[in-house]
This record gives sequence, structure tokens and C-alpha cells, in this order.
Amino acid sequence: MMKRFSLFLIILCFGMAKAQQNDFFVFKESEVYSLFNFMETASKKQGTSSNYRQYIESKLSGDQEFQRLANDFKSIDFNEGIVRQDYPKGRNYRKSYLTLLVAQSLKSKDLKDFNERITGILPVNEQVKMLDILKNAQPYFRKYVWNDGELKIKNQISDLKKYREMSSQLFIKFNKFYKSSWDQQIPFYVTLYPIPGKSGSTVSTPHANALCIGTLTDAKDTEGTLSVTMHEMCHILYHEQSRNVQFEQEKYFNENPSKYSKLAYSYFNEAMATALGNGYAWKMLKKGVLDQGEWYNNTTIDLFAKAIYPMTEKYLESNRSIDKEFINHAVKVFGETFPDAIYEYDQNFNTINIFTDDIDGNYIFDNFFDYFNANNVGVSSPMKNISQSPKLLEDSSSFIIILDKQQKEYLEELKTVFPEIKNIKYDQSVQNISFLDSKGRMIVLLFISKKEDLKAAMEKLSKHKKVDKNKLIQY
Repeated sequence: MMKRFSLFLIILCFGMAKAQQNDFFVFKESEVYSLFNFMETASKKQGTSSNYRQYIESKLSGDQEFQRLANDFKSIDFNEGIVRQDYPKGRNYRKSYLTLLVAQSLKSKDLKDFNERITGILPVNEQVKMLDILKNAQPYFRKYVWNDGELKIKNQISDLKKYREMSSQLFIKFNKFYKSSWDQQIPFYVTLYPIPGKSGSTVSTPHANALCIGTLTDAKDTEGTLSVTMHEMCHILYHEQSRNVQFEQEKYFNENPSKYSKLAYSYFNEAMATALGNGYAWKMLKKGVLDQGEWYNNTTIDLFAKAIYPMTEKYLESNRSIDKEFINHAVKVFGETFPDAIYEYDQNFNTINIFTDDIDGNYIFDNFFDYFNANNVGVSSPMKNISQSPKLLEDSSSFIIILDKQQKEYLEELKTVFPEIKNIKYDQSVQNISFLDSKGRMIVLLFISKKEDLKAAMEKLSKHKKVDKNKLIQY
């Protein structure tokens, strides 16, 4: 009896282990999350598909009630969150309210369940407002997206499930490469949300253990969808490296003497995820054929990922983890690929802090992202005592300082921080002062008389493209 019982236990444990491995990637659909993303897109929140937005506008731009719901949804700020001060500043370890909400939305069976799960994340008045908006928007979402897209999404999920074993193998290899602290006991919820149509742009995002993958309902690209899933998973593995590993890797970037090390560091997360997901994972899924097209729709990230790919594949095949040698190589190839990058606005704005007196943060985001891409954007206000701001004095990011009030006074105060502009005299006709400070940071002072001028100021920066290193006043 004992032997038979032991054998039964072994079989049972093996079955449980196998089931646990199969459930490590939970491929699913979620009406609640898809509705949430529908409203994010309709309200033009950052990180949403322009293609999807155009579809929604084609159906609902003339519906005043829906437009009121979209505007109300946009007014809710999901960007705030929990910041860990004991992690490296360059890594900005934080959990936004958006991440916490999304992680619960895709596990919720309906809006009532979602409401109960998220209590305590947002102020109650904002939670009630958000749920009312979602309830009122749900009929629109079902009519124009979900009723037709749900079954199509389920069919795509069935195809993805066939790759569970390969997905797990790629996770193990990538987790080792990153030296991440992620554990297989914590599953990834791979949640597909529908974007009606056969072609166009899609957007995917990582949130905690949620991988939210936008997919065209009338397209069939299982391998492409899975490579994007691996890309988003890599962001989480990078984010969830232990504090010691993060400090170690930041130290390697900071110790590198190259003038390109700061920029390479700011692009490393996205380029690495692209090299692994869109490069290596794609190649494995396509039986050894590397994608010869565009890997990422941002030229800097695309070319940087391709430049570090050969070393990445070498490390993966040798079962090695990111180390000082790898990071020094990444800095080297970044400088070789983008020799003028340190003077260019677009590259330097990838990690940026924006100061303003009282212009609304969402208004700044909308105007900034119309012309620039960025991985990390922070907005700080008001500007009182800006010369004493720890962020301005200590952060390694680039800065845009919007002088929309008391321009002459703030310019004089900033001269105490930046000796580079000590001889610049205030002139009402000046629109922009751009320079590299002694720390190699891109500093841009924008002089605007009213907030509506911000769009034109951003457009001018975009057209000018880079700093003239011999000329502080650019216009």
C-alpha cells in the first residue's frame, strides 16, 4: 500500500508541476480590460494605438454623449503612483496607478468585480467617476468592437496556446540573461485586446504581471503576436531585477567614460526588449530566420537593437547574463550608430523632466508627444525656487524648462545653476535657449507668453532637430 501510495503521489506531483508549467503563460481575453483600453484610446491617453483611435473617431466623433465620456475619462490622472526611493534613480522604479488598475482589470469578470478589486488604489471620488464612465461607455464598446471582435480574439488565443512550451523556454533563457528576480510561480497574464481591422498600428504594454497585447481582429500573425508578447515580458524582467543588480548595471553605465553612455542607458531597456523579442524570439519562432524588416517603429530603438543583436545572441547561446562587457559594448555601438546623438533633441528627450509654473501636465504631455517619442517624461510645478530643486541639480535626465511667467526673473535664477548662460541677457523676442550643461545634459528653456504657444514651441524644436553647439540662442 505504501509503495502504491508513493507512486500515486509522484504521479500527482508530476501532473501538478506540468500543469503549473502550462499555466505559466495564461493566454486570455478580457472584456473589462478591453473596455478600459477602448476609453484610454478614445480619450487620447498616451501609449494607445493611433489606428484604433481613428477607427473609434470614424464611428463616434459625432456622438456628443460619447465625447463627453471620453473627455471625462481623460481628466482622470493615472500617471501618479508609488516610487521606490531606494532603487537607482536612472531606473525610476515605480508602480503607477495605471499599472495597478490594469493588473486588476484583466482578472475581473465584470465591472462590479473590477470595482471591488480596485478599491483603495484611487481616491473614491475618482474610482466612482471612472466606473460610471466605463458603465456608460460599455454599450458603445460592445456595439463597435466587442460583439464582432470577441470570437476572433478567442481564435487567436487558441493559436497562441500552441506555443506555451516555447514561450516558457524563452522566458527561462531571457530571465537568466537579465539576472531578473522573476519566478515561475508568478504567471504572466497575456491578454489580447481587439483592434478592428486587418492592417494598421497596434500597441502593447506591460503592467505588473499583465502583458496587454493589441491585436488586429482580421489579421492572423501568431508568431508576430508572440514575439511582441516576449518583448513586453522583457520589460517586466528588466524592471524586476533585484535592487543590487540594478545598481550594478547602472554603475557600469556611469563608469563608462564615453559621452554616449547616458543616452545608451536611457535607450537600453527598449532596445534590449526589441533585440530579444523582435529579434531572437522571432528567429526561434521562424525556425532560424531573422526578421530583415523593421523591428520597432522608432529609428533609434530599431537601429540600436539591431546593433546589439549579434552580442545578444552570443550571450544567449552561451547562457551568459548581462555584465560589464556587454554594457560597454552597448555603449560603444550606440556611439558608432548615432555619432550626433548627444546634440539631437529627439534622442535626448527620451528621458526628460519638464518644469512649468502652472500649465496642466496632460496639456504638456499632449503637445510634447505630438512631436517627440520618450520613454520617461516627468512634469514638475510650480517653479518657485527652481534653482534649489534637487531634481534639477541631481538628475541626469534632459530638461525642458517652460518660462510662461516671470521670464526675466526665472532666467536670472537659472543662471545660478547654469553658468553656460550667465552672459545671456533677457530679450522678449527670444523663444528658445538650448545648450548642453557641464554634466552633458540637454537643457532647453522655452519662452512662451501663454500656454497655447507651447505647441508651436515644440514644433520648432522638432523641426530644428538639434542643438547648435556654438550658438546658445537657437531662434
